[in-house]
Amino acid sequence: MGTRLTRVTLSLLLLVIAATQPGPGKAQQIQLSQQTWSAEVIRPRGQPVVPLFDGWFPNEDGTRTLCFSYFNLNTEQSLSIAPGPDNYLSDDRFPAMLPSHFDPLPPAYRHKFCVFTITVPASFGRDETIEWHLSSAGQALSVPGHIKPAFVLDEPAADGRGDIAPLVKLSPMDVGVRGRRGLIAASTLHGKVGQAVALSALVEHPDPEVWIGWAKHSGPGAVHFSALEYMTPTHGTAFSTEATFDAPGTYLIRLQTIDDVAAFEFYCCHTNVYFPVEISD
Repeated sequence: MGTRLTRVTLSLLLLVIAATQPGPGKAQQIQLSQQTWSAEVIRPRGQPVVPLFDGWFPNEDGTRTLCFSYFNLNTEQSLSIAPGPDNYLSDDRFPAMLPSHFDPLPPAYRHKFCVFTITVPASFGRDETIEWHLSSAGQALSVPGHIKPAFVLDEPAADGRGDIAPLVKLSPMDVGVRGRRGLIAASTLHGKVGQAVALSALVEHPDPEVWIGWAKHSGPGAVHFSALEYMTPTHGTAFSTEATFDAPGTYLIRLQTIDDVAAFEFYCCHTNVYFPVEISD
């Protein structure tokens, strides 16, 4: 059984590492059982990726959606963990797009929020859990997802903060999507190794501009983005990036957008969109 980490653990982690720049220590691995939670557990390399459960929200049809994220304890090292014995869910009844690529620790917003979701039926009980198991750097970790009331999330808007997730459209005629469940683009993009593939969408939001972030979600090779994170105008304005792939295969690119990157700390309100890409030699 892997070590379980909940929002309580995450809160402690965030409190003691408010300054996320690592110290001058060497990139040695520290077993969790031997760690004191301080900034010293964050290293340039050699540390594991921590699976996290952000919380859940109800849907209009009575189902509930669970949000999972991750905390890479490395500031420079990304990790690839393929779905399988080192990256799996304890219950495979519900479809989920497990990430296989884990970016280094973002200095501005500390961890990757709600990178994938699982929607469970209305019959899913409060005592039931779905665990995400993730093994890396020699450490097997897991986190339980559940629908306990204390973990309910504002979605897609937070009335108390007057905030709402950006609306993303893949074409001007689309209805668009807003929120963490997001959507998967219906059409697969195609490209070749070493040649740029254009990724684009349109965004609407009450604010004059919003934050855009691109990431490799899964796939066999490295992906380089012409623009990785930036602010873009709203009111139906198109935004884009170019992705270059160094190996053939099937990829999934994740787009996340939020009014301001600092708003991630309030666990509301962002939108996810996933782009399938097929790369040939």
